[in-house]
Amino acid sequence: MTPGEAERIAEELAPGAWPTADAAALHDSAQRARALAASLDGLAAAVASAAGSYTAGGAADGRFHQAVVGGLGHTAGADLPGVAERLRALGTSLDAYARTVTDTRRQMSVIALIADRDARRAEVNAVIGDDTWRVEAASTGRMALTAAGDDHTERSGEAGQSAGAPAATSGMMPMMPFGAMGAAGAAGVGALAGARAHAARDAVGAGDLTWLRARAERLQTTVPSPIAGWFRTAVGVGTGDRGTRVVVVGTNDPQPYQRAGVELADDEALTANGRAPELAILDHMVHAGVTPRAIAAATPMDPATISALQAEDVLVVGPRA
Repeated sequence: MTPGEAERIAEELAPGAWPTADAAALHDSAQRARALAASLDGLAAAVASAAGSYTAGGAADGRFHQAVVGGLGHTAGADLPGVAERLRALGTSLDAYARTVTDTRRQMSVIALIADRDARRAEVNAVIGDDTWRVEAASTGRMALTAAGDDHTERSGEAGQSAGAPAATSGMMPMMPFGAMGAAGAAGVGALAGARAHAARDAVGAGDLTWLRARAERLQTTVPSPIAGWFRTAVGVGTGDRGTRVVVVGTNDPQPYQRAGVELADDEALTANGRAPELAILDHMVHAGVTPRAIAAATPMDPATISALQAEDVLVVGPRA
C-alpha cells in the first residue's frame, strides 16, 4: 500500500486525523536553528575576547574606546549563550515533532492496511448475505485511527513544549519514537494506565492461574470466525513496582488494534507488535517496568515462544489438553 492510498483510506474513515506537516521541512528548520545557535556561540566568544582586549590595562582611554567598551558590554548583556541554548532546544523540538509526524503516518498506514483488508472481507461476507461486517470493519478502523490521531496531538504538544524548556533541560533527548512495529513506546507505556491493577502477591497462585486460563479461553472465543484461523490472542499477568497486579491482552496484529467482536474488560490493556501475542505481552510489560508473572493462551504456542517466556521466568499456561 502506497502512502497516498493509506492517507486516502485514513481520510475516508477519520477525516482530519492524517498528519499533514512537512517532516522534511521540519528537520531542515531544526538544522538551521542549530546552525544559528553555533553562530551565536561564536559571536559570544568573539565579544568576550574583544571586551577583554579593550578593558585590559594600558589601552587608550578616549571616547572611541569608551564607546566600544560600552557597545561590547551591551552586547554581552544580551545573553547570547542563553539565546543559543534556546535555539538548540527549538531544534530538538522540531526534530521531535518531525519524528512524531513520520511515526504517526507509519502507524496509521498499518491501521489503514488492516482496515482495508477487513473491509474487503466484509464485502465478501456481504455477498453471502451478512452485511453487518461492513459497519463493524469501518467502525473499528475509525476508532483506531482516531486514537492514533489523539496520540499524535498529545505527542506533538509535548514536542512543542520542549522549545520553551529552561536551558538546564533543553539538552534532554527527545521523546522515544512510536514506530508502528515497535515493541513499545511512549504510547505503549501510556496504554498501561488502562490495565487492570489491584493488590496482589508477588507470586501467582493456583487461583490466579485458573482465572488466567479461563480468561484466555473466553477471549479467544470472541475472535470473529472469518479470522479465527490465524488470529491469536493471549493474556498475561504481572506485578507493578508498587505490588499491584497488571493484566495485559496481546494479539498477533502488527500493532494494538481492537478488532470488532474481540471483547476486553474496561481495565485491561491491549498490546501487539507483530510478534506472537505472548511475546508482545512480555515486551510490553518489560518496557513498562512491570514484572511478568504468567501468560496464558487458548491456542498452542510456538516452542520458541515457550522457551523465550521460560527464559524470563514467566509461567506458561497453554491450552487444555
